[in-house]
Amino acid sequence: MTNWEDLSRSRKRVAKTISHVHGPSTFERPELRKDVKASTTVEDSIDDKYSVLTSLKYTTLLNGLVEDGYLVKEYQGGKNPIILDLEYDKDRDNTNAAPYGNASKLHSVVDQVLDREGMGRGALGNVNSNDFNGVRDAVNRTLGRTVLVTVSEASEYRFTPSGYSLADEMARDFEPEEDEDAS
Repeated sequence: MTNWEDLSRSRKRVAKTISHVHGPSTFERPELRKDVKASTTVEDSIDDKYSVLTSLKYTTLLNGLVEDGYLVKEYQGGKNPIILDLEYDKDRDNTNAAPYGNASKLHSVVDQVLDREGMGRGALGNVNSNDFNGVRDAVNRTLGRTVLVTVSEASEYRFTPSGYSLADEMARDFEPEEDEDAS
């Protein structure tokens, strides 16, 4: 296990946050992020809730803590991702989702969404029509709201026993730095 002192500030912050919000129990990154956002006490353990929320948009720090021996990945998510039309109406539309890799289905969903708005694919500008993430982002940007989202199974993580013990101790010992202007 990597020494606590050798962890980056961001990894320490995330580890302490997880111990504060979830303890040693198994969690999914999206749920962890929601729980941190809802927490009114997380800043009793860390210095910057906003930084943790930004970090938890991605799995990078969680996977880093796995490599460092603090977390175990119990389930590898990201399998079978799909693009989902959040405004799908079964009485109006033909399809609500497109599996990644099925360009024909993606084009059908995109055409359906744009048709509802009275637009054609030309409204998306110069985007690779087979780049699922690029097309999703172009549609949402063009419409000015989130209509297409990527959905996949989330990875599940939990602390190793020694990782939890150390992160929990550091979270409990946290003392916010005093504002120099306050003295």
